[in-house]
Amino acid sequence: MCGIIGALSIENAIQADLLHALKKMEYRGYDSAGISVIEGDTLKSVKAAGKLKNLSEKLEKTVCDGLIGIGHTRWATHGVPNEVNAHPHLAARCAIVHNGIIENHLQLRQQLSASGSLFLSDTDTEVIPALLSSKLTELSDPWVAWFETLQQLDGAYALAGLIDLCPDSLWFARKGSPLLLARRGCCYYVASDALAVADLADEVMYLDEGEWGFIKAEKCHVFDKDSNPLSSKWVAMPVASGSADKGSYRHFMEKEIHEQPAVLQRILNAYIDRDAIRFPDAEWLASDALPERIVMVACGTSYHAALTARYWLERYLKVSVEVDVASEYRYRNPVIGDKTLLITLSQSGETADTLEALRLFKATTPNNRALSICNVASASLPRESDGLIELLAGPEIGVASTKAYLAQLSVLALLSLRFARHADAMAQQELESHIANLWRAVDGLSQMLKQTTAIAAVVPLFAEAHGSLFLGRGPCYPLAMEGALKLKEITYLHAEGYAAGEMKHGPIALIDHKLPVIVIAPQQYQLDKVLSNLKEVQARGARVILLTDLPESDRPDDVSGILSVPEGDYFTTPLLVCVPLQLLAYEVALSKGTDVDQPRNLAKSVTVE
Repeated sequence: MCGIIGALSIENAIQADLLHALKKMEYRGYDSAGISVIEGDTLKSVKAAGKLKNLSEKLEKTVCDGLIGIGHTRWATHGVPNEVNAHPHLAARCAIVHNGIIENHLQLRQQLSASGSLFLSDTDTEVIPALLSSKLTELSDPWVAWFETLQQLDGAYALAGLIDLCPDSLWFARKGSPLLLARRGCCYYVASDALAVADLADEVMYLDEGEWGFIKAEKCHVFDKDSNPLSSKWVAMPVASGSADKGSYRHFMEKEIHEQPAVLQRILNAYIDRDAIRFPDAEWLASDALPERIVMVACGTSYHAALTARYWLERYLKVSVEVDVASEYRYRNPVIGDKTLLITLSQSGETADTLEALRLFKATTPNNRALSICNVASASLPRESDGLIELLAGPEIGVASTKAYLAQLSVLALLSLRFARHADAMAQQELESHIANLWRAVDGLSQMLKQTTAIAAVVPLFAEAHGSLFLGRGPCYPLAMEGALKLKEITYLHAEGYAAGEMKHGPIALIDHKLPVIVIAPQQYQLDKVLSNLKEVQARGARVILLTDLPESDRPDDVSGILSVPEGDYFTTPLLVCVPLQLLAYEVALSKGTDVDQPRNLAKSVTVE
């Protein structure tokens, strides 16, 4: 969501570094931006609503330079997206940028207003510089003022701040929202995202929950939640697989869709050792007793990947597999029990709801294992879990997830196969057959990326549509939900994904001659029943787009369009199906002229509840 950057140097002008880092975080989603710097002992700030180019244009007319500064891209939570609500927020003596939500901001605002503080914005963040300013007036030591300010904040925060009494220091704190430190030579950075500083720094320090401190030119000072000093934990900046620029593609989303064959190949190379499946960062999966229950927790697209894996796991393990939306899991007082495995899924590894679900699980049943499936090995989710299966998808910049989703399906397929073999529910010969099919799916994905003509032929069906319906059965029911989500995210058309057999229990009332209905009908999953559902839809006048691996001679000839996929097996079919669904959403979005990579109101990484 929001992006934080702080920078300190003894030799460089900071403005260029701040803008560079903010540009790198545009993909996270935002609606305003701003920077503050210390010039001598004076705080200067420039903010702008809208895109980062608006801030850049204002900075061309206003000199705002110095050796220490902070910057922010805001995704609105409290208060509308405008310049007044944009960060940084300033009070006498200090400036603050903040990710997260201060839950006691109303109480603090009342207390501070009664003491004479003036508030200009509608944000929860503005109480932080007001509170810090009051502490700086009361106390002689800025170090104590910063720490005492943190003690009065309830909720989640990642903070970077400037204090005019310490014009040589950059302040920071982390509780519940991601934050890291980075450095190269004499330059130090505070950032909410490693990608923001990946080409500015060569070392990184990941802050743990409750850690805070300040940076001076000669040293970085880090403290735990009780203000005990901590030793430095600098490590080499990780090198991401894949590029963070569009190259020759029109959008990051298009590029990332086309990277999927390489992503699958990278995953197979990493986790298949001859005819066995191994996960080096979760070796206990091979030695631990099989769980008696599996709980999978995720949000959005990751939730859909988990729903597909439930079919795979329950078919072979014969254990209960529960899939929960993370934002609901922790609030329903879940009954966990012993011998339960938690699997969390998140592209960023910083999704607030998923992190809190993990923490609840670990606090409630500390003897159970928690496995993270994540694209960022250094993120909070993997670091707080007992094991990791890294997605190896490389940077995903488009807000609507594509290659990370395919990577999740791929590693979940491998995990399901590993469990099935471990449980003696699958013979070695069958395992090897499925592995061979996964390797063949790399070429299958490449083939489907060439289906531009077939996709273009069905795009006009959405020109006058008021929405669309996606239908599937078995592991392709969650694929229908994901196809609908992709269309909603980037075209702003209403869409619903339904179990095909459930259509008659309500959604069929939506069908008319303008409604495109995408029927996912591979041979692997109850094909006859899905084709029967297709006929029911056609009888109501819908425009049916059939997505199938049937031979041409067996396909119905009275549909409005057909998208072909190569024939797969029980595990590879969802991998193959997801590509045409992504391409369809992308091409419809192009036809409607929407912002494909940064759709309205959305953020890449949801780091607040």
